[in-house]
Amino acid sequence: MADLEEIRALAERGQFEDALERVWELEDEVDQIEALVDVALTIRRRGGPEGWIPGILEDAEYIAEHSKNPYVRAIGYGMVAFAFHALGYYKEASETFNTAIDEAGKIENPLLRGTAIATIAYYVATTGDAKTAIGLFDVAFDVIARAEVEYRAKVDGLLKIAELMEKAGDELFAKSAVGFYRTAFDIFDKLHVNQRAGVTEKKLQLAEIMSETGLPEVRRALLEGRYRYALALIRKKFKGASRLIGELEAALWMKRVNEPTYVDVVENTLREAGNVELSPASAQRVAMLLTQLGSLREALTFAEMIDDPGRKSSALRGIAMALAEREEYEKARKVAETIPLPEVRAETLRDIETMSLG
Repeated sequence: MADLEEIRALAERGQFEDALERVWELEDEVDQIEALVDVALTIRRRGGPEGWIPGILEDAEYIAEHSKNPYVRAIGYGMVAFAFHALGYYKEASETFNTAIDEAGKIENPLLRGTAIATIAYYVATTGDAKTAIGLFDVAFDVIARAEVEYRAKVDGLLKIAELMEKAGDELFAKSAVGFYRTAFDIFDKLHVNQRAGVTEKKLQLAEIMSETGLPEVRRALLEGRYRYALALIRKKFKGASRLIGELEAALWMKRVNEPTYVDVVENTLREAGNVELSPASAQRVAMLLTQLGSLREALTFAEMIDDPGRKSSALRGIAMALAEREEYEKARKVAETIPLPEVRAETLRDIETMSLG
């Protein structure tokens, strides 16, 4: 009897025909659809026989269409839609996602209906359509939260939504991932699943830091403590200002998790910074990161490069407040007095004075 992992392994080795034959040994219809989708995507990724792909997806769609179980139909269509999008068939993907949602609406059991909608939302998220995915997750949450079922079953359903939202965040660029992680953390936290809440909160904090270079593989490496690999990925994937900012973002995460070599990363990055042309927005971001890293003199150098009064004021205020937190009040006042926007300058000087009085 075949299983999904065995079929995936065969496909990865290029044994596509053997993998497809094993699909029909699977008893579960959802597993069959998932296996067919995996083989189709592996063929594309590994340069296999492209001509097989349409037929494989037709088989997957046939299983979904002819299943007597609306849950299987909903999940199955969601998987097929995900595959269509990944393979560049965007019109077919959109139509099939709509079919999946329609099928989910036919599921009588509210817990299964909510889980199906959340699963479809996960597949939508992996296409990059975060807005639609968040909307579907909200629907799934409402369906399960309003279900008239025993408390434990409802909690299990809500936890499944949180798990899928966290999983969606793992697949997305940092800026898009933040919303998914934040909601997942809230669910885990409110339901007192402390270990999962802690893991998700850590992912959320990292995604918030890595706003410029937060590719999933970069964040995964940082979470796993593979800092050299993460930095190598940043240097490979990004150039110019983005690369400079990405290295500082990685250094800030390393500082947050008490990895002392962050100091070396900052020093190496700054040595190369002179060759990088920065926009006002990039200079502000660099100044902010250096402020959070504690490199205030260097942060001031970048802040002074900013022409835009609003961005410059924000950067200088951050530096001044950081100096005040170190109880270096005279230096803080001197920086604050150079803030170009009068209202920001006045507010910062007031805040420094308040801090100096204890």
